[in-house]
Amino acid sequence: MTTPPLLEVQGLDVEFTTPDGGALHAVRDVSFTLRRGETLAVVGESGSGKSTTALALLRMLPGTGRISGGSVRLDGQDLATADEPALRAVRGARIGMVFQDPMTALNPVLTVGRHLDEVLRAHDGRAASGARRDRAARRARAVELLRLVGIPDAEHRLDDHPHQFSGGQRQRVLIAMALAGEPDILLADEPTTALDATVQDQILTLLGDLTRTTGTALVLITHNMGVVARACDRVLVMYGGTVVEDGPTAEVLSRPRHPYTAGLLAAVPRLSAPSGTRLTGIPGTPPDLSLPLAGCSFAARCALAEDRCHTTTPPLTAVTETVRAACLPAAERTEPLPPPPPPARIDRPAPGAVVLSAEGLHKTYKGRKTFKGGGSRSFTALDGVSLTLAAGETLGIVGESGSGKSTLARVLAHAHPADGGRILLDGRDVTRPGRAELHAVRRRVQMVFQDPYASLNPRMTVGEIVAEPLRAFGTVAPGERAERGAELLRLVGLDPAAAGRHPRSFSGGQRQRIGIARALAPEPAVLICDEPVSALDVSVQAQIVGLLTDLQRDLGLALVFIAHDLAVVRQVSHRIAVMHEGRIVETGAADELCEHPRDPYTRALLAAAPEPVPVRVPAGAVSA
Repeated sequence: MTTPPLLEVQGLDVEFTTPDGGALHAVRDVSFTLRRGETLAVVGESGSGKSTTALALLRMLPGTGRISGGSVRLDGQDLATADEPALRAVRGARIGMVFQDPMTALNPVLTVGRHLDEVLRAHDGRAASGARRDRAARRARAVELLRLVGIPDAEHRLDDHPHQFSGGQRQRVLIAMALAGEPDILLADEPTTALDATVQDQILTLLGDLTRTTGTALVLITHNMGVVARACDRVLVMYGGTVVEDGPTAEVLSRPRHPYTAGLLAAVPRLSAPSGTRLTGIPGTPPDLSLPLAGCSFAARCALAEDRCHTTTPPLTAVTETVRAACLPAAERTEPLPPPPPPARIDRPAPGAVVLSAEGLHKTYKGRKTFKGGGSRSFTALDGVSLTLAAGETLGIVGESGSGKSTLARVLAHAHPADGGRILLDGRDVTRPGRAELHAVRRRVQMVFQDPYASLNPRMTVGEIVAEPLRAFGTVAPGERAERGAELLRLVGLDPAAAGRHPRSFSGGQRQRIGIARALAPEPAVLICDEPVSALDVSVQAQIVGLLTDLQRDLGLALVFIAHDLAVVRQVSHRIAVMHEGRIVETGAADELCEHPRDPYTRALLAAAPEPVPVRVPAGAVSA
């Protein structure tokens, strides 16, 4: 006898009211089921409706969002129509939430122990244990939760604040908070997006252990297909607010039926792909959900679209015994889609003369606190780092969080001064430049930052943002700045007509293009890219990486490419340097280092990198 699903979502519709009084249909007719102990992945590009669907399950939609149709049944109770007292009894106690960014989800003025105590008090007596606890018992339970998620020295760390934890540890704290109510279902929204490979592997292992030992069901929202292959039983592919394909992970990833799923998989960087392999993105952009949709939402970007695809909306139809797809041609095919053509090679000339070098760089931050009772100590971020970078060359830098990658980028860009060692630019020692020389150095060495949302001034228009370096460095006359700004926007693939708009009206990938245009404005010789694609989905990531390699070829730029995704680093880089605890432990040609690593730490990083090849044994559930 088949057990009934724990969660059953049928025909879910979500709408937002736009400022002009219109309706934005963020989620349309989404249906799926979830059983105890099962892990369901929800994948798709930014704006596809993944996070909105998760928030709708708990009726936590922001602003004007509302459920306009369908049902969300938890053990038969419809949460879509439940009153607030019933929802409060569900939130945290039966369905827990792990948010994407722990730094914004955690209150910086509260200790981790206080965070956990608040959750335990809120759900006291309503969790599965039904027990009420005094303060000492709650503290003991908080210690248990931190130990459960792998935080060392848990009893002492309760009294630390969020900033005293690493990124991976903060994510573990969020998971501990979500588990405090002993929920039946855990919703995890991009829990590993900004984490390096080893910490990501640890978080996925932790979540997998929790589902097996506690029977908790997991909904994992992600754009990383390697994470899906590594951790999930089933996968739900969303595009334009609708489900376009769903089924067991192994079948969907190895034999995709919808062209969009195939496009996402083709855009995933492979660690096995050699250096110089061009990433394959999906042409075009997702649909505007505030406009009526006629036909298939993916038809405008689909190379296999037929005339009927532009006029007829495809239903989600069973194409095999376990897989459904919303594609008219797929419903008539008996075979999966043909494999994509082999990826193209990057056309790049051989590197030229050395333009930037570092010799024995040291950087120490003083007075960093360890934990309560442990006093404070100095933290060595760079410990004798040496490297060279040639014109037209890309040097990839990888390593775990805290290994010194971003500190190295800031020191090379003279955002932070080095405590020791030398920096040479075009053969000149610029380690401690004077004011006039520093101005010249910063014109030659520019940065592209990780977060395209935080690195652009929201009060300035795009034209003003791009023109600011032109004014600061005096590279063009005032009357020519607008024309040069338009040229820079065209160079990065943006319409110059967008110069009058503000950053908030652009997508994440478009904002990163604006950041690149700003960095190119003073005509630098070196571009330092600090995690420029870690916050972007795979298709947009492919577009940005392709843009950087094309700019390098056309302008002769030297690139320092910092990332935690080893597959991306291998494909874009000529050479790779591996950092660990402030030192470069191994460096070499990209292909040689990835295929024949010498240092144990490099081997550990490579072993932890997820590949989009299904490895998880399904829990036995099939699509609804």
